[in-house]
Amino acid sequence: MKKALWILFGILLVAFQSSLSAVIPMEFSKPDMGMPFLVFATFFFSPIEGLLTAVLFAFTQELFSNGPTGTMLFTKVAIFIACTLLKGRLYIDSRYTFSFVTTCMVLLEAAMFLALSLAAKGETRNIVNVLVYAVPNAIITGFIALFLFSLFERVKVRS
Repeated sequence: MKKALWILFGILLVAFQSSLSAVIPMEFSKPDMGMPFLVFATFFFSPIEGLLTAVLFAFTQELFSNGPTGTMLFTKVAIFIACTLLKGRLYIDSRYTFSFVTTCMVLLEAAMFLALSLAAKGETRNIVNVLVYAVPNAIITGFIALFLFSLFERVKVRS
């Protein structure tokens, strides 16, 4: 039950972040609020809960996204797979390691968006734009992940 409330809290944060960024132009500060939840669920919960988190957050972001249909689902599931492959090789012992992994996953997601855009449309005109915004978004997401990790640890211990 507590894990379900934890996921619901994350979905509400993603919905708030997505709807707020559509109304207020935040330029360099559009963090991916779902990424810390996805990374934590994949590393610390069961694989089924990690996949469920990826799918739920992807569908929530798809609702507010104006990108091509299915891209958020594809990238979130790919991030889940990447985290699953890293799970046996990487030990997250502190909030700094967690923040670093979250930052790297945001950058990987941006790279996947670029690859999907290039493969689907053959479009290269927005590559510089995505690269310019990907790094600040990843840094801000990693900074937010620092603070969310202690909250996540409490949920993990009590659940």
